[in-house]
Amino acid sequence: MLPVISIPPSECFNIGGLRGLRVWPAGNVRGYAEPVASVVATELDLFDPANFADIYFLDESASYDEDPEQNEQGDFYKVKLQLLVAGDAPDVSEAVARLTGGRYLAAFLDGNGRTKLAGTPEWPLKLLIGTETGRKPTDRNALPFTFTGVLPARAPFFLEQELLPADARRAWSAGFSFGFS
Repeated sequence: MLPVISIPPSECFNIGGLRGLRVWPAGNVRGYAEPVASVVATELDLFDPANFADIYFLDESASYDEDPEQNEQGDFYKVKLQLLVAGDAPDVSEAVARLTGGRYLAAFLDGNGRTKLAGTPEWPLKLLIGTETGRKPTDRNALPFTFTGVLPARAPFFLEQELLPADARRAWSAGFSFGFS
């Protein structure tokens, strides 16, 4: 029998959406401490600490979903992290080509200022990148990024990662680099 517990009411704002995103290639992550009470309280153990990408996206364009499912092997979560990166341009095409189809761990900052870590070296997220130009001048010209995967547990909170929120993002520039070595 389960102990009697309650879920306390939130004592903060409940703001949807994502504000920041950092990804690491799954092959760059040796591992990390097992989550305790759904929290990873230590840094990732990385082969190369400089091998990551901060992905800057359009305001109010990013979301993360975890849909629980069950099969004969047990419970699992189908996850999807979606966002829009401002218009396709020559200065981002090389970085986009390097990222597309890769396998990643993703740390994301939600609208309430909490960071979670989706993916593991054994259960990474796959990235697909599309292009949309819109039909009329008021439509968005953007690159839809979609990270998908199947995880054995919900994404834990990640206390050791500081991400830049939306108001600190910078625009793409000719010198922009995803920092992959």
